[in-house]
Amino acid sequence: MIPNNPLLEVYNDLLERNDLQVADYSQAIREARKRLGAEFHAGQDIRTLLYQHTQFIDALLQHLWNLNDISRQQRATLVAVGGYGRQELHPASDIDVMILLTTAPSETCREHLSAFITLLWDIGLDVGHSVRTLEECVETACGDLTVITNLIEARFLGGNETLFFALRNATNPASMWNSREYFQAKLEELQKRHQKYGDTSHRVEPNLKDGRGGLRDIQTISWVTQREYGTFSLQELYENHLLEHDEYETLREGRLFLWRIRFVLHELAGRKEDRLLFDYQRSLAHTFGYTDDTHNVGVEAFMQRYYRTITELERLTDMLMGIFRERILTLHPPPPEMLGEWYQKRGNLISVLSPDVFVLYPTALLEIFLLLQMTPGVNGLTSGTIRLIRRNLHRIDASFRQQARHRQLFMQILRQPKGITFVMRLMNRYGILAAYIPVFANIVGRMQYDLFHMYTVDEHTLYVVRNLRRYSTSLGAQELPLCAEVFKTLRNPELLYLAGLFHDIAKGRRGDHSELGAADAYSFCREHSLNLHDASLVSWLVRNHLLMSMTAQRKDISDPDVIFEFAGHVASQSRLDCLFLLTVADIRGTNPKLWNGWKQALLHELYHSTRRVLQNRTLHSRESALLIEEKRRAALEQLVQEDFTEAECLNLWGQFGTDYHLQHSVETVLWHTRHILTEAPRKPTLIHIRHTVSRSSNVLFVYTKDRDDLFSRVVSSLEQLNLNVVQARFVSTTTSFNLYTLHILGPDNQLIISDIDQQHIIDTLAENLAREKPRHAVHRTPRILRNFDVPTRVSFNQQPEKNLTLLEINAGDMPGLLSRMGNAMDKLGIRVHNARINTLGEQAQDIFYVTTRDGTMITQEAQQKHIRKVLEQTLKGG
Repeated sequence: MIPNNPLLEVYNDLLERNDLQVADYSQAIREARKRLGAEFHAGQDIRTLLYQHTQFIDALLQHLWNLNDISRQQRATLVAVGGYGRQELHPASDIDVMILLTTAPSETCREHLSAFITLLWDIGLDVGHSVRTLEECVETACGDLTVITNLIEARFLGGNETLFFALRNATNPASMWNSREYFQAKLEELQKRHQKYGDTSHRVEPNLKDGRGGLRDIQTISWVTQREYGTFSLQELYENHLLEHDEYETLREGRLFLWRIRFVLHELAGRKEDRLLFDYQRSLAHTFGYTDDTHNVGVEAFMQRYYRTITELERLTDMLMGIFRERILTLHPPPPEMLGEWYQKRGNLISVLSPDVFVLYPTALLEIFLLLQMTPGVNGLTSGTIRLIRRNLHRIDASFRQQARHRQLFMQILRQPKGITFVMRLMNRYGILAAYIPVFANIVGRMQYDLFHMYTVDEHTLYVVRNLRRYSTSLGAQELPLCAEVFKTLRNPELLYLAGLFHDIAKGRRGDHSELGAADAYSFCREHSLNLHDASLVSWLVRNHLLMSMTAQRKDISDPDVIFEFAGHVASQSRLDCLFLLTVADIRGTNPKLWNGWKQALLHELYHSTRRVLQNRTLHSRESALLIEEKRRAALEQLVQEDFTEAECLNLWGQFGTDYHLQHSVETVLWHTRHILTEAPRKPTLIHIRHTVSRSSNVLFVYTKDRDDLFSRVVSSLEQLNLNVVQARFVSTTTSFNLYTLHILGPDNQLIISDIDQQHIIDTLAENLAREKPRHAVHRTPRILRNFDVPTRVSFNQQPEKNLTLLEINAGDMPGLLSRMGNAMDKLGIRVHNARINTLGEQAQDIFYVTTRDGTMITQEAQQKHIRKVLEQTLKGG
């Protein structure tokens, strides 16, 4: 018993009262948890706090158990299991108990048991419970891994102690689940859990319990240790020479750090919570002393400490599970096979020949990973080798990095036909990448406090390299056939891998990360004997890795000006090929939710358009005229075959202006023309929907009389249906009609396939356009968006050659954002001619091509100032 437990003082005060009621117990629990929190914030050791909380709950449950008189009704035992059994009771942890009986409960006993559990709930304890006879318990434990694990950590609380020890004897390793069977099952369970949680702990909202390197991994080690050595103590691993002292300290300190985070998480959430949600990250950072909120410095520094701790624990978990595998599972290991002078193959693992290999031959710190790629039938390193790598990381110093042999080895790893992703992940996990590329160390565990980046920077970087490598596989060819075809044309794919490795390497440093990373990449390439051209290509890719995605998503790529400007920047086909492949890999590796058919179609269109320009550098003005004429001829040829006259088609198109054919595909022109010429004379409003030829999005067109609030009515109707507008093109005709063509996607950016769903969109939009006053959707801001305060920025740029003002609005994403913008622009007398809609995580970056309602550009500073003020006020606070 821990002396001076302030929580037991609360318990003792409770017992001094007469005629205790439910409210008295509830108040005592609240007071105890309040004192527990005060002790934590006063600096009390977390291990002590968990014991103190456990002791308080023990005393309370034993008191209530004795009051209930269950043991006198029938031989019964109250047992603590789960985290409560381990005495790791956090503020809002479940109180897991088992009631063990000798025989099936009588009716009276059932009533007492029910009253006991109900009372625990009534006084405010989150109780998880089971009631079993000894026979049932043993029978269930024989075939259920979860049950035997609960029983392994069971702890006697009250009742018949003899019955408890009978359970212990019946479930010990000699009776069931020997250490070999148990470890094998736990190993499979651990692997499945890692896969379930994305096989990475480096997500922006990680789970500190169930993710890789988290508390559940440490618990698994404790369970296996108990089954093999009869104790939960991690110190037993050190005393049995499974861990060295510094490894034991790292494991112990890492667990204490995660416990402290979990303790605060429970306080902040007011319930059991194991996810480091955005809701809590800033408060957690402040609690742990990271208080600089300038550009999220504090929260990102705290999270980097968390990720680096998890990475260390992950390395130790891998190593310990490997040691257990060798000691517990490998009863008759196959004879080792020599692999050169320094290594040997042990089953499906590679090992160094002796403990001093890395001392005598430091080159092995890189060479062993090349060997992993080149040796058939191996999938990792032995636990002893992992330990030796960790111990010898300091040997990768400036002198090591300057040796030509080591530089050749690194480039050989990147040039291998297989295993690049696999060994890069291992090299990062074991600290090799950060040691060999010092600037990489800065991004290990670095997160960005936003919704755009789903992973830490190092994890994202490795996903990008994996995506690049995937183009060369059959699976990659099925997923992205164009990328696979382009990849085949690359002269040196390793240049692309280097660009992927360095593209975000300067994140978190002061300055433009693209420029800084480009300089790092160039130096690295030259040091590794790449010629001037290749080094310059890698550096250019790093400097411009955002160019293609920004052009495709934020500019009008149907405009030849945009294509010519982009082509002029890219300048060569080889650059275009590499940038295209890197861009796709980067978006897919940033956040799986970001990639969709629409973005793929945009990038494909930009790639093909730029390729044509690079192959045939026609003057822009001539190219535009030729393109317009080509599209008109193609559309006319088809429409005339359908019995439309050339005159009526040309007359209609004349109402739309010259940019109409530049902005729309031939398929869209045909679609518009057929419906307008056929239906417009008898219908005041036309609404139709289809999907693009590439099935990258749905296309909605609305043709109706001009009205001041048309834009806001249309977008609010779509938001009411939870649809996403990804692009919008507007044409104002000379006959006072408006033609809206909008590319939309359904919830979660999915294509809308069902005819019923498509008709519902048409009906809803028609109804809202016909109403005297539009119906606006009521939205609740999602939990995750409430944690980001993105300032609204409004800027103006003029395009006099098109008589348009480019209005760019950057704002925090929020429900109903487009309709809010639309309502504001309606009131300001702004006419929207075109729009690019783009949301990056928590931030919306929308571009509108606008004029005043009478068709003039918005050039006066006073007018712009007024518009900026109104828009900022409209979007303030979400």
